[in-house]
Amino acid sequence: MLPPRPTNRFMLPRCEGCGKFHFYPRPACPHCGGARLAWMEPSGRGEVYSHSTVHRAPSAAFKDDVPYVIAIVKTDEGPHLLSRVVGVSPEKVSIGMRLRVRLGDRGPEFEPEA
Repeated sequence: MLPPRPTNRFMLPRCEGCGKFHFYPRPACPHCGGARLAWMEPSGRGEVYSHSTVHRAPSAAFKDDVPYVIAIVKTDEGPHLLSRVVGVSPEKVSIGMRLRVRLGDRGPEFEPEA
């Protein structure tokens, strides 16, 4: 079983048996079934696998953010994550665009690699 995730860092569960990252957190590795899991810091890099632009705020907390991009990011380590893409206008986001993680006010977000 995983201990609590460290805060203020981008971390993913990783199996100490087979060495593979996975997401979402679970009690056993989905790759090998091992139970020796730990939170590890991945590279923080990946690419846009799929994306959509949000034009209507789902709540008042997001009203100043629209339009914004929600994407499935395929991390270089393998797991796919649902996240916001920031630092680029929505029309410039494309499948395959290289991204890097940044810790935003609402947690991890991704921005284009420089």
